[in-house]
Amino acid sequence: MQRRNEQSVAEILRQYLKITQLDNVVFADRIASLWQETLGDKIAKETDRIFLQNGYLFVNLKSPSLKTELMMRRTMIAHRLNEKLGSDVIKTVVIR
Repeated sequence: MQRRNEQSVAEILRQYLKITQLDNVVFADRIASLWQETLGDKIAKETDRIFLQNGYLFVNLKSPSLKTELMMRRTMIAHRLNEKLGSDVIKTVVIR
């Protein structure tokens, strides 16, 4: 008997995570660790909260001046984080 739909285990797992929406949980955990690596210690220390919801990355910051600076760089931030994640998970970065 021949197999017609051959898929790797990794692809099946990706599909399962997407269907159950657990992929957001997995990516959210990775994003939190990549935030400091990507943007540096200073910005990480000024970050109160970071979470992913439906393609929106919400970032709460302590410093008003830093909020302004990151607002101008949010497209670049999304691109860099998506690049490190290996997937276009983040559609928009929302700075608060």
